Amino acid sequence: MRYFPINQIKAGMILGQELHDASGKMLLAQYTKLTAENVSYIAFLGVPGVYIDDQFSKEVEIREVVRPEVRRSAVQIVQDIFLKAAGGELTPQEKAIQENVEEIVNNVLENDDVMYNLIEVKTYDDYTYFHSANVAILAGVLGAKSKLPQKDLGSLVTAGFLHDIGKIFVNPDIINAPRQLTEEERIAMMDHPRRGYEFLSGNYNFPEEVLLAVYEHHEWHDGTGYPRRLKGNQISPLARILKVADVYDAMTSRRPYHEPYLPSEVVEYIMGRSGMEFDPESVRVMANELSVYPVGCEVELSDGRHGIVAENHRGFVLRPTLKLLDSGKMLDLLNDHSALNLTITKLMM
Repeated sequence: MRYFPINQIKAGMILGQELHDASGKMLLAQYTKLTAENVSYIAFLGVPGVYIDDQFSKEVEIREVVRPEVRRSAVQIVQDIFLKAAGGELTPQEKAIQENVEEIVNNVLENDDVMYNLIEVKTYDDYTYFHSANVAILAGVLGAKSKLPQKDLGSLVTAGFLHDIGKIFVNPDIINAPRQLTEEERIAMMDHPRRGYEFLSGNYNFPEEVLLAVYEHHEWHDGTGYPRRLKGNQISPLARILKVADVYDAMTSRRPYHEPYLPSEVVEYIMGRSGMEFDPESVRVMANELSVYPVGCEVELSDGRHGIVAENHRGFVLRPTLKLLDSGKMLDLLNDHSALNLTITKLMM
């Protein structure tokens, strides 16, 4: 499979993965031969791109840290939590969350050798639900690589599910405003971690470490974050990891106020703000485990050639193995001596 941006998808292409909405409803099945109507429908959903199955990329295997059905279940659970909470329905949902958290943690620990590679294909209108599930999974990966005990790993994933629950108390027009917020609106938005903490602590029985991570996921390492301007070790360990996962997924997603940034751009942004906005240890783990150039994506080399990323190498995320478009040959940027002077200059997304 390989990833195509929405503006490069054409009728006749074969869809490489199922496309679902947040409720788990299948919108298009895997191996669907796309029609012009399908392509228009995908664009209407706000999906920035999809994975396509073609002969050239047959051997490009995208290994996922979490099984697709577990990921889909996570999105459904988040949607259920948010919709019920927004409607004032406080039916306890800890059991459903706990079961999915355990599946995610088990998947992450079972796939310890798998880097976080996949570009999540998510619909625009369901962003909140996909985002919370993605943050939970990515935080779980970073937590596992940080050698967190399994109990803490479960708390971290749970906090990922719930970190934005306070936004149900914020006017959606503010959340989705495609403009700079007024001071009053900015204050309302910045209050969502506190509102989420108070809502969860008053209505559910989640552990205190989960609640603190929700409360503190917008604190900055240098003390200039919100809502309490905590700094360094004053911020809970889970919140420090959660912040990295939250910013990564938010910036790589299409939002009303920005187009998605490239994974490489976001990783560079986070690394550049290590010790200021982000906890340095969490950044170090992310830099080793997060694919700057996800498998299946097309890149441009410094000599002008293009290739599809076929494999990433842990600790050397700037030097993946490519399948070159002009020859079909594999080029290992890390170990092939003929490639020592080559660099990737562009991710084609």
